[in-house]
Amino acid sequence: MVFWRILDNKVYSAYETDVLGFSSSNPSYIPDEYLENQEFVVMRTCHGVGDWGIMSAMPRLLKEKYPNCKVYIPSSKLLEKMFGKPTAWSWWDNPYKNVNSIFDNNPYVDEFIEDAPGDIFHDHYRIYNDDNPDIPLINQMLKFWQFSPDEYEDSQPELYWSDEEKKFGDEIIREHVGYTQRTVPRGMTISNDFGGLMITNTYNFSNDNLLIKILKDNPVPYFYYTPVPLEETSFNFIERALDLRHIDLRIQLYIRAEAKLNVAAFQNGLTHTVARYSKNYQLQRDFPMGSNFIKGETYLKDDDYRILKDSPDKTESKTTTSLKFKSDLINFFKDKFKDRVLVEIGTSLGYGTKIFSTIFKKVITADVSIEKMNFAKDYLKSFDNIEFKLMDVYNQEWDFGENVDVVFIDCVHDYNHIRSDINNALLLNPELLVMDDYGLYPDLKRAIDEFIESGRLKSVKKIGQLPGTFYPKTENKILKDYEGIICQVV
Repeated sequence: MVFWRILDNKVYSAYETDVLGFSSSNPSYIPDEYLENQEFVVMRTCHGVGDWGIMSAMPRLLKEKYPNCKVYIPSSKLLEKMFGKPTAWSWWDNPYKNVNSIFDNNPYVDEFIEDAPGDIFHDHYRIYNDDNPDIPLINQMLKFWQFSPDEYEDSQPELYWSDEEKKFGDEIIREHVGYTQRTVPRGMTISNDFGGLMITNTYNFSNDNLLIKILKDNPVPYFYYTPVPLEETSFNFIERALDLRHIDLRIQLYIRAEAKLNVAAFQNGLTHTVARYSKNYQLQRDFPMGSNFIKGETYLKDDDYRILKDSPDKTESKTTTSLKFKSDLINFFKDKFKDRVLVEIGTSLGYGTKIFSTIFKKVITADVSIEKMNFAKDYLKSFDNIEFKLMDVYNQEWDFGENVDVVFIDCVHDYNHIRSDINNALLLNPELLVMDDYGLYPDLKRAIDEFIESGRLKSVKKIGQLPGTFYPKTENKILKDYEGIICQVV
C-alpha cells in the first residue's frame, strides 16, 4: 500500500507500507499548530457511500472537542481535482458525489469547499492497534487527532435529513408498510415494523442459510435491493414492501434508518451507515473485520464461509466451479460423509479439491497435467488428507486402492468422454456421482440424462448456479440448466 500526502489540493505518494497509519506502540499525532488553527478538513481517500459513512460522526465529534472550530468537507469538484476522473467505485455514476449523500444537511459541517491549501490529514493518518485489528476507522483517526477514548465513544455513523426528505421517506413507508405504531413530527402515523434487505452485487449466494434464519425470525415487510430478481433467490419468501433500486440514495438511507432491522450480504456501506438507528445483521466478508468494524452491528459468520472465502468463483476462472456450487456441496455432504472417501476426476488447480478435503476423510484426486498437479500440490500443501494421482483417466485403469464412496467428475466435457467417465466411475461401486457443468455443455448433459433415463443413475439434487447464469470466462456461455448435479448410483 501507498501512504499518501495531500498538500495544496494535490495527492503525493509518500512511501510504501504494509499497514496504513501508525502503530499504537510508536504513535504519531496531528501537529498542535494544525489544531490551534481551528480549521479542519475531514477527508477520505476512498469514495463509496460506506467509506464516507463510517466516519460520518467526525464533524460532530470535532465540534464537541473543539467548540470554536470550523469543519469543512471536500466538494465533489475538489475530490475530482485531487484524485482525477474516477476509475474505481465504477458502480457509482460519480462516486465523488457520495460525500453529499453522507454530509448533506449535517449541522456540524460549516461548508463544502472547493479549495484546501496546506496539509490535509486524511484517513491514512490513523493509529492502529497491533493486537486488535477490529477497531473502527473513525476511532483510529480520532486517536491521531489527539482524542481520548471517552471522547470518541459515541462514534457510530450518523446522518441528517431535511424535513422534506423525511416527509417523502415517511410517505413511502406509510404507502408500502402501513401506519399503526408511531407518530412522527409531521403528524403522520407510520409503523417501523419493517426491515431492509440488501444483497450486494459481489455476493455469490453461497451462504444464504445465515441470512434466511434472521429473515424468518423477523417476518415483516422488507424494502429490498438484490442484484438479480428476488424471486430467483433463496429470499423469495419475504413479504415485499418495495424494491429500492430506483429510489434516491438519501431516501434509501432514511428508509433503512427507520427500519426495525437491516439484513445484508455482504458487509456494505448502506447498511453500515444506518447502524446507529437500526438493528443490523451483516454477513461477514472480511476476517478480521479490520477498520470497517462498526459498533452495534451483528456480523454473521460461519466456518463454511471461511472455507469458501479465498476460493475463486467460476465467473473469475473457468478452471473451477462457482462458489454457490461449492457451498451446495458443503451443505449436502457436511457431517454425513466425514468418514468417507471421494475420488476427484480432474484436479485442475485444486480449488475444488480444497473443498472436498474439508468434507471427506480422504480425497484421491487425478489429473493428466503435471503442471496443474504441481500447482495444486503447492496450493494444498497444508492439507494432509489428499492423495494426488497423475494419470490419464481415458487410457489407464481406474484403480485407486480404496473403497470409494463418492466420485466427482469434471474432466473432458464432450458426450463420449463423459460417458466413459461415468462408466469407469460405476465400476468403483460408489454411492454417489457428482458432475459439474451439467447445464453448460449440451453434450455433457445429454450423456448424464441418458444414464438417468436408463435407470443406472437417479438424480438426487441439482446444485450450483441457476439456469440463465452467464459465464464470461467460459466462452461467454449461459447455463441452460443448473450448474451441477448429484446422482445416486442405482
